[in-house]
Order: sequence, then C-alpha cells, then structure tokens
Amino acid sequence: MNWFISEFNFRACRMVKNFQLEKAPDVSLIYGPRGVGKSALLHHLYRQGESENGRLITDALAFARQYAYAAQEKKLNQFRERYRSARLLLIDDLQCLAGKVKTIEELHYTYEYIIENGGKLVIALEADRLALDFLGDRLASRFLSGVAILVDRPQEIELKRFLEDYIREKRLFLDESVLSAIAGRTSNLSDALTTMGEFIQFAELQQDELSLTCFQAYWDNKESVKHNLADPTNIIQKVGQTMGVSVQELLSSSRKPKVNEAREMAIYLIRTLCHISYPTIGSYFNRNHNTVIMSYKKMQEKLINDEELINKYLVILNAFNPSEA
Repeated sequence: MNWFISEFNFRACRMVKNFQLEKAPDVSLIYGPRGVGKSALLHHLYRQGESENGRLITDALAFARQYAYAAQEKKLNQFRERYRSARLLLIDDLQCLAGKVKTIEELHYTYEYIIENGGKLVIALEADRLALDFLGDRLASRFLSGVAILVDRPQEIELKRFLEDYIREKRLFLDESVLSAIAGRTSNLSDALTTMGEFIQFAELQQDELSLTCFQAYWDNKESVKHNLADPTNIIQKVGQTMGVSVQELLSSSRKPKVNEAREMAIYLIRTLCHISYPTIGSYFNRNHNTVIMSYKKMQEKLINDEELINKYLVILNAFNPSEA
C-alpha cells in the first residue's frame, strides 16, 4: 500500500489489501469522520482490480444525479444496466443520500440485483458513529448485516509521523517543531496537509524561513481571518456581543423580547451574509423554516425606521464586511 498506515486505519487498510471478491461479505462499510482517508481507501481498492471487468466506483451524489437525469430523459434502462451489472460496486459519501427517497429506493434495487448475481458492495460513509436511519429500515438493515470498519481520528503522534513521511516523499524540509505544531492544531490527515500547504505559501509570500516563528505568525493570521469570517457561528457570537445577549440565550427557546430581537437580527444577518436556505438557518436555532422566515421579515421591517437597531446592524455588518458599512 502506498499510503500512511497506523493504528487508526489499520483494520480498513488490511481489509482493502486482502480483499477477495469471492470471500468478501455482501456489503463492507468503511466509516469515520472527515479527512481520515476513507475515499483514498476506496479508490485504492478500485485500482487494485481495475483490470478486472465489472468494477465500478462512484460517489452517492453522482449516483443521485445520474439517476435523476436517466429518469427525466427516459434512459433508466441504460442507467440500471450500468450499475446493476457491476460485480463490485464502490460508493463514496453515502451520507449525501439523506433525504433523497427515490434515489435510496433505486439503490436498494441495485443492491438486491448485484447481490443476487454474486456481486458485492463496498461503501464509505462520513460519520462518527454508524447510523443509517436515513436509508430506511429495509436498506439500512441489509447494509448493517455486512462488515463495518471504523477509520478513527489519528492521534497527534500519528499525524506527526504522517507529516514526516509526507515531507520525506516530497523532499521538503520543515523543522520538526513545525510538524509538531501542525499535528497539535489539526485532527485529520486532510486538514494537516492543507495547513502545511497554506503555511508554505504564507512563508513564501513573507519571504521567510519555514520556522516555528513563521508558523506562529501564519497561524495567528489564520485565526484572525477565521474569527472575521461571515459564517453563522461567528455571526451569532457577534450579534450576542453587540446586543447584550448570550449565545446560549440566542439558541434557546427563550421568548424574552430582548432575546427575540437579537435572534431575529442573527437570522437576518445569516441570511444576508451567508445566503443559505431558511431550513439550514433554522437548524442552528432548532426552529422550522416558517418561523425563520417570519423572523427575517420582522427584522427587515424594523430596520426601516429603528435608528438604534440600524446602528447595531451596521456595527455587526462592519465586523464581517467593512466595505458594506
């Protein structure tokens, strides 16, 4: 295998390395948090037998899009022939099918057809725990009847070893203290590599050495940008600070006028700055989308004539986008 193997992913790596179609369970599930190498494992398994006929790899969203297109264009026969003839079907990011009822039903029939004809499925799922309720009872029970293998978050010492292997392969030269700093500030392989790449770019722009001092400057800058990013969490915190309401109150069921108004402000700003859907905004406050829409409209009306509220709105807006204030 040509990737980093340690305790956190050993079982999954061994399964992929020793995979034999005839002896494999009907379904093998590889699950774990983001950025720990599940997709890499799936692609390695595909390449391992790429010369064999009947191996097919996809991700859940691609499967859903192709199914929707085939249904619309009356090409379901071609779609089903492609997927149901697979001897080994590998599907990445299964969690993306949540809420896609018709696609899940199609996947169920695909599964049944492949298994009845002696084929197998290997599926990757981004999840800290193995919960397949979104698939419905029938398909979830069938998938759970197979083998499930967790790829856990690597320990700090494992992340450092991973980075040491990476810079050795790429012939990079970074101080060991920098590798320790990156490992201590990240929680998965993907974020560790992203942080290293961003740091190297930062050092090049600053014309500085790849030292611990330079890394600390990079990290301080990254944290500053992160706190000023217009995302829902930061907006909620800034609204709370500006309007004298705690984040806990904002996210609670409290109906106090002061809390209600701050919540309306947060909802209005999240919708304005983040451009995300009302149901998604509602998930932050544990409220349905109709309630969120009403809150948005109330604040929209208040900001027409309420000068004190307008000033608070501008203070918050300026914290995230100074050019708008």
